[in-house]
Amino acid sequence: MRYDKKRMAISVLSIGMSFILTACGTAAPKQQSAVNVNVVQATSGSITTNVEYSSELKPFQDITISPKIAGKVAAVQADVGDEVKQGQVLFTLDSSDLQAQLQQQQANLEGSQVNYDKTQGSAYQQQLLTAEEAQQNAQITYNNAQDTYNKDKTLYNAGALSQQSLENDKKNLDEATVALNSANSNLNLLKEQSGPQSVEAAAAQVKQAQSAVNYAQVQVQNTTITSPIDGTVSSRNIDIGEVASSATQAFTVINTKTVVAEVNVPDTTVINLKKGQTVPVKISALNNKTVNGTINIISPAADKTNSYVIDVNLDNTNNELKAGMYATVVLPAQQKDNILTVPNGAISIEDGVSYIYAVVNNTVDKIPVQVGISNDKISEIISGLKPGENVITEGQIFLNDGEKVKISKGNTTTTTKTTNSTKK
Repeated sequence: MRYDKKRMAISVLSIGMSFILTACGTAAPKQQSAVNVNVVQATSGSITTNVEYSSELKPFQDITISPKIAGKVAAVQADVGDEVKQGQVLFTLDSSDLQAQLQQQQANLEGSQVNYDKTQGSAYQQQLLTAEEAQQNAQITYNNAQDTYNKDKTLYNAGALSQQSLENDKKNLDEATVALNSANSNLNLLKEQSGPQSVEAAAAQVKQAQSAVNYAQVQVQNTTITSPIDGTVSSRNIDIGEVASSATQAFTVINTKTVVAEVNVPDTTVINLKKGQTVPVKISALNNKTVNGTINIISPAADKTNSYVIDVNLDNTNNELKAGMYATVVLPAQQKDNILTVPNGAISIEDGVSYIYAVVNNTVDKIPVQVGISNDKISEIISGLKPGENVITEGQIFLNDGEKVKISKGNTTTTTKTTNSTKK
């Protein structure tokens, strides 16, 4: 009896389950509602594409300092990491021998000057003036005697003057000639010689002695080595007691108040650049922080690799940047204006073909398009789409061509100009 009741309960349960399953399977399908979509309008705009070049920051100035002369290092007055000013002493060489040479040359100069002053004394000047006056008088006497002789000779030839008178004139001319020659010789002797040497020779000795003093002074000055620039000591390779020469790279001083990122670019990039142009530079060690740099140098000619050297200066007055840090220089590569653009998210690629999902009369219209240049946010649409059309920006892969959709209110936007970077 219990068994029969149990069988009856199972049968009733089975019939109920069958009824429920049948009812579910034969229920009338409900009409699917339109999907909400976000759209933007295809608009005209501009796209600038960029290209990135890797670089390593270097100091604006990097000066290796060596002594001009060889000598033993007497003192070192700077060390690695020190901030130095232009003209500040870095180290000195022993100058005792050079100081002695300088004193000797100064003594020689004094002696030469005394000798020159002696030749230029008042007694000599008086002798010279007297000799010049005597020479001038002898010249006048000679000129008069010559004129008289010439005139009287004419008269004698005409028979108007006696022979005795002409002979007297000839005698006077000969005496005047001898006197003039003596005066000339005496004057020349005084000019060429005054005591043991000439005035010119004494003056030359003074000049030579002065040159020797000047050279000795320069040599002494060369024992003090200073920094040629404001900067920071980056290396020191000498110690007290060592012998340094012009081949010794004693110190290196760098100027990092400005650092430089140097890159090599092709001709397609260099044509978009100009000196003084501001460009962004990303610093790897600072979590790719972007700082503004200024193009300072553009090589006027390509190198052997057909590349142009570009130097970008970065202000570093806050000492945040260090020489040797890796940097990425972002340079403009291509720009187009007044072109049809859409967000990159609006473009789908299927089997190598680019598609835009547009909304026309609340229906999905899957449109094949030709895409032009792109950056990291927007792309150029060359053909297939018209300005002002609403394009779906997300979820396109879940939609079908011809499917009913509903544009979400407040979710229409417009494209904007941005910048894209391409690693190189």
